[in-house]
Amino acid sequence: MYKYRVSSMGRMYLYYAESDDEGLDGRYSHIHKEFEIYYMMDGEVEIILEGKKFFIVSDSLLLIPSNCFHQWEYPPGRIHRRISIHFLPEFLDKLERYYFLSEFTEPVHFLNGSLHKLNSFIQTIAECEVYEETIQKIAAKARLSSLLSQIHFLKSNNSVKPVVLDERIRQVIVYIGEHLQEELSLDILADKFAINKNHLNVLFHKVIGTPIMKYVTTKRLGFAQQEILSGTRFNEAAYNAGFKDYTTFFRAYKSFYGYPPSEALISGIDFSDTKS
Repeated sequence: MYKYRVSSMGRMYLYYAESDDEGLDGRYSHIHKEFEIYYMMDGEVEIILEGKKFFIVSDSLLLIPSNCFHQWEYPPGRIHRRISIHFLPEFLDKLERYYFLSEFTEPVHFLNGSLHKLNSFIQTIAECEVYEETIQKIAAKARLSSLLSQIHFLKSNNSVKPVVLDERIRQVIVYIGEHLQEELSLDILADKFAINKNHLNVLFHKVIGTPIMKYVTTKRLGFAQQEILSGTRFNEAAYNAGFKDYTTFFRAYKSFYGYPPSEALISGIDFSDTKS
């Protein structure tokens, strides 16, 4: 039996799940615009984030950056209980965005979360559900910032390294991230890494869970959004991210985020009804 509940706090969402059978056949690849903090209270799951495999067991925490393709697989017939915190970058203030978004560009995984009091930080955020709406958002934001600060403090010495599934694909991902402003096509990437383009596309899709050019577009959108939230003009942000015309960027941005670039800067907007 699978029980699932969502609690919204404006730009932050708490997802609760408890199950003895996840009900998913194989792996399912997806991506969302929010950051995700995934805490496994009891159970286990295998999560693949852009070619890196993480083994999540009871009392494990995994921070997943925004715009990060990920897949999961739960052992069938095994009980698990988990809570996930999703938050949009806009939930943080400008200084916090500048700091945390630049620090958390890669997944961060911890075992023995209670040893580092990470479970206590999660619990204090969950407690905000019962607060009156205005106080709830203030408290949730403050407590999320505390959790992010603790994750940052611990990550250098206590985080767990993932398993890299394919070194060639890892190199392709690094190259894409470092050359977003340049022209990137399947032909260019295949030539760069001396791999047949059809084989590269199939292999990339198998490891990452999405076609290579969809991955490129998604990464460009994420980069552009960070530029916009940092105060860069929309046209300039689009160009810096590798989009050659603003119309293409605007349509892609609105399709993915659910709102136009200008609304990312509106402090009072509630994104709880946008698709994730």
